Amino acid sequence: MLFMLKNIHTRFKILARNISVLLACFFFTTFVTEKNSAYTPLILYEKITENIPVDYVGRSLENLIRYYDDYMEASVSDDITPGAAIAVTYKGDIRLLKCYGVKKKGTSDSINIHTAFRLGSVSKGFASVLTGIMTRDNIIGWDDNIAPYLPDFHHRDSSKFNALTVKHILSHTSGFPVHTFTDLLDDNVPYGRILEQLETVPFSTRPGRAYSYQNVVFSFIDEILKNTSGKDYAYLLRDKLFFPLQMQDASSEYVSLIMSGNYACPHLRTRNAWTPLDNNTRYYATIPASGINASISDMAQWLLALTGSAPEVVPPDVLEEVFQPVVEIPMRRSYRRSWGNADELSYAMGWRTIRVDNRKIVFHSGYVQGFRAEIGFCPDDKVGIVLLFNGNSQDVNNMLPEFFDNLYHNYPWEPFYAQLQKI
Repeated sequence: MLFMLKNIHTRFKILARNISVLLACFFFTTFVTEKNSAYTPLILYEKITENIPVDYVGRSLENLIRYYDDYMEASVSDDITPGAAIAVTYKGDIRLLKCYGVKKKGTSDSINIHTAFRLGSVSKGFASVLTGIMTRDNIIGWDDNIAPYLPDFHHRDSSKFNALTVKHILSHTSGFPVHTFTDLLDDNVPYGRILEQLETVPFSTRPGRAYSYQNVVFSFIDEILKNTSGKDYAYLLRDKLFFPLQMQDASSEYVSLIMSGNYACPHLRTRNAWTPLDNNTRYYATIPASGINASISDMAQWLLALTGSAPEVVPPDVLEEVFQPVVEIPMRRSYRRSWGNADELSYAMGWRTIRVDNRKIVFHSGYVQGFRAEIGFCPDDKVGIVLLFNGNSQDVNNMLPEFFDNLYHNYPWEPFYAQLQKI
């Protein structure tokens, strides 16, 4: 008897609940219409079940391109920089390729897409990718000790030097003091003399333990690739990267820059005006670290290759290896100011990496007296930007970080919200 009563009670509760649901549906469909609410069950169901791809990166990029085009125009007209160039690529397409201002202040000679700029440390990314191609061809290995490839270099601490690998020098984990003899490069001291002095510089840590940015030590890769392949570094750049990627204006020598006849002049800010300088030979002794010249047309092709559009030239496994973080970089205040809520700043090989909105951004900056270069891209979304300037100004410091910050924060990204955005 007790069981029957409980059963009747349970059925009554179920019936009552069903009646409540029916009454709620009747009320909602009768009194809530499309006139006063877009969220009727019919509309919500139809919108969510539609199989329509939502390209929020592409949509966000359209707005950013217009903004950056206007900003670059204003940078020249407001005298923030004498001249500039920009390239934006997305999923194998060049979405923006444009130049602004003049090659030399005081002239009317406008920058065009084939005008060569000096890239400074953006050259390091070429060195790592080139080395990656050579490792794939079994010419060299990332974990090879470099001492056998540098028979004329004899460091006083042979134990630590013999432990140095290719990966150590390309990831700035060599153990040498930070920026060892970069000042001598600034003074245009011959590279051979710098190497002689480097033999007596004590290591600050064992190789592989800490991040310590280098230019001279990084450029060991020049001689290493020459001794392993039998071809000089400039030739390898042309043969493996510049020619197959149709980077027609790219070079790695001072003479090539001047002989091209179409190059930007560096500028320094003096008081309230830009002063043009002559191009000089500084840093061409360290081509892997800072010696490449390229136009914005070249850099657009390079950006496409870095985001996977030229697998026959730059294989995907090479890119994956090169972009893999090796060592953590302390997040300085300047980085926090520029990159906002980004985290996980690291150095890979020839590239810095950082996470923005849970996306890995690969980037690098370059500076040689009077020139500034910035490159950054997201390998997963295949979107990137290159900025070239023939005047270094603090007013452009945040242009690269803000590009990705705005790209990924203009729209919600979770699939649920992406669908609601369509309603």
